[in-house]
Amino acid sequence: MKVITVINAKGGCGKSTIAMNVASGLAREGRVLLIDMDPQAQVTQWLKAGDGLTATGTLLAALTGEQTFREVIQPTRIANLSFVASADGLEDLGRQITEHEGYPSLLSQLLATESLAADFDFIVIDSPNQISPIMENAIFPADLFIVPFESTKAVRSYASFFKLLLRLRATGDYDILHVLSNLTRLPGLRARVLSLMEQDKIVGAQTEIRSCGWLAQVDEFGGSIFHFRPFAKGALDLAQLVEEVRGSFSLSTNGNSPIPDSAPADSVSMP
Repeated sequence: MKVITVINAKGGCGKSTIAMNVASGLAREGRVLLIDMDPQAQVTQWLKAGDGLTATGTLLAALTGEQTFREVIQPTRIANLSFVASADGLEDLGRQITEHEGYPSLLSQLLATESLAADFDFIVIDSPNQISPIMENAIFPADLFIVPFESTKAVRSYASFFKLLLRLRATGDYDILHVLSNLTRLPGLRARVLSLMEQDKIVGAQTEIRSCGWLAQVDEFGGSIFHFRPFAKGALDLAQLVEEVRGSFSLSTNGNSPIPDSAPADSVSMP
């Protein structure tokens, strides 16, 4: 079982969109569990899996011991994709758990106790967008980090995350994909982001998520971009990112790409 955490210490960088769609794409090749660890509960509301306020049936209930982790796993309408919802009480819990030794590994302990490797090939975590004890729990179990950059501020915020990463995971037993997101319609900003990345020796991923009107609307649809607009730029790029994720684990595809090999000419126009 491989754990993928989508993370950056800045909101609005495309983190939740990437987490949701990478999880959906990976579900074409295996069993996937998507965990919403963001107290804002964007993916939870996206999937209509909770109101973002009620603790029962969410990760919050599992972390506090009110329910087992398995009890808060929900099915979704996407084949092979299961989900654990979030609630805004995670933010308060984050402040409370720091009193306990080993608190950054609380989620890791839950995952190990439940022996989830028998049920899932991948776990995808949507991390909070600020440095916090809950973010530490999203960092601790990850084999791979996906870090989206949609602005120069996102690149500068990366230092805060990376400092935390080095403290928690000093052995460096992980991989990172730094992914440009939603910058292709802003060539000047894109150039500045790339310049900052080069200056800080941040190596970009092969995949870039291009600006895509359909991708910006997919949360209203309630599913993934592969189901909403499978031939859109966003779907093509996220399918490539899914393959790059699989490649980082040296996993070959079985031919079940999230989207067809080719798209009709009239299907790729963007709003």
